[in-house]
Amino acid sequence: MKKNISLCSKIVIIGLIFIVGHLWSLAPIYARSSEAQRAYRQAQEALSVFAKSRKVRYRSCWLRVIGRFKRVYFRYPESPVAPKALYKTARLYEELYRYSGRRGDLIYALKYYRLLWERYPQNPLVKNALKRSIFIYENYLRNPVQALALKRQLRRWSTHQKPPLKAQARPSPRRSSPKTSRTTLAFKKTKEVRDIRHWSSQDYSRVVIDLSGKVKFKVHLLKAHAGKPPRLYIDCTPARLSPYIKPLWRISDGLLYQVRVGQYRPKTVRIVLDLKSLSDYRVFFLNDPSRLVVDLVGNYTPSEGQGCRNTHKIKIKEGPLSLAQQLGLCVKRIVIDPGHGGKDSGALGRSGLKEKEVVFKVARLLAQELRKRGFQIIFTRNRDVFLPLEHRTAIANMRKADLFVSVHVNSSPNRHARGVETYYLNFARDKEAMRVAALENATSARSLGDLQDLLKHLLLNTKIKESRRLAYDIQKSLVRELRKRYPYVKDRGVKTAPFVVLIGTRMPAVLVEIGFISNRYEERRLRNQAYLKTIARGLAQGIERYMKQIKISYR
Repeated sequence: MKKNISLCSKIVIIGLIFIVGHLWSLAPIYARSSEAQRAYRQAQEALSVFAKSRKVRYRSCWLRVIGRFKRVYFRYPESPVAPKALYKTARLYEELYRYSGRRGDLIYALKYYRLLWERYPQNPLVKNALKRSIFIYENYLRNPVQALALKRQLRRWSTHQKPPLKAQARPSPRRSSPKTSRTTLAFKKTKEVRDIRHWSSQDYSRVVIDLSGKVKFKVHLLKAHAGKPPRLYIDCTPARLSPYIKPLWRISDGLLYQVRVGQYRPKTVRIVLDLKSLSDYRVFFLNDPSRLVVDLVGNYTPSEGQGCRNTHKIKIKEGPLSLAQQLGLCVKRIVIDPGHGGKDSGALGRSGLKEKEVVFKVARLLAQELRKRGFQIIFTRNRDVFLPLEHRTAIANMRKADLFVSVHVNSSPNRHARGVETYYLNFARDKEAMRVAALENATSARSLGDLQDLLKHLLLNTKIKESRRLAYDIQKSLVRELRKRYPYVKDRGVKTAPFVVLIGTRMPAVLVEIGFISNRYEERRLRNQAYLKTIARGLAQGIERYMKQIKISYR
């Protein structure tokens, strides 16, 4: 009996030693899991602080925050928070692309999304990672083949993740997670307000609200009363605020005081524009990428000495008079817009000639020709930089230009297509005009259909007749000047199309296609400096012809 008791005691003691040893071996694992949770929590806190600060404009600060989430994954790859850290890393790189415009940031985002579904194939975040990767390939990298492959992978993943049929037959509505259903619904339908951009002057402001997709919006105006300035506020639905957007944008120019954004309701974002004065406004939506554009016109009275003076008050010096003096003009600003620039090279020729380089040379030559005729010239870009289309229009409006001329080079799948043509803003009349508009807008045919509907509401306030007359004068002079020196110059005429760069201009505006870079013969000509000078001379003569024919009256 004593022997049996002593044997049992030994077994119990050995068992206790084994259990204590096992728990002791697991202690480092639990400790590392706790460290991973703490590191992830600290990275989240750093992100929250960063998103509310002004550091969002600095790339180094973005990379510092991204590095925190990277370290969580690399130090604790087996922890439960490692997949979350990977997803956050990829998502932040994707957001950074919107600020930097660097293709490399998208590549990094795709890299970490892929690492997530390869390293943790059973994690629920794989679904979101695949969807975000599909979005990048479809909307940014324009790679439908890769997007289709990922869609197939997403369908396979969703099929494998489905529970057994018995489990599907016994779902309990009360036990289903409401948080999960709401998150899925928000991912499919709710769009994100991502950023605010603005350009302002004394009596004009353009505010652009960047979105992740199309939203419905309602505009409300609170007029000045009881000593309070007017306010314009816009409700976007269904929408939510990006965690990286600032709640307040102080501007304090002659018209716009500040812009405030907030989550007004669970699915409604409200953007409030606090104004100093307002006489007119327009709000419209543009696609590819999705953004809401707000044009504001204020009550601005020029100070003494500004504005236009009558010709009899001007002292005319002896000698030949310039065109501006002959016409009695004191405001004679012309904005020249060299198309594309920076990361956007525009159309490419067979031998590698870039549209952005050709149009920039022509713009500089055109400026020389117009300055000889007494005009004041303003460039939308004076170096090789990327400029959004809505920014170019805002520059012309802020500087109170009299004319807006955008210079481009055409391209076509038909290698034999050639000639010059001039456009002004209106509905597209044929498929060729739609193709050119898609090329210059860098947008899709579906978005062009949206633009056609948009123009119905905007053309009432646009100087269509003046733009049409300017287009015909420029086209006629350009063709005539080119044909004097060069054979086989085809006149493709004056056309209309919904160009984004012309939407919202407060002056006569045209877009000139000076040739086809896709045509080997014309590409060779576009490399020739003498040919470009002839184009510039023809454009200047067309503008001069227009200015001589019209009667301008100033306030």
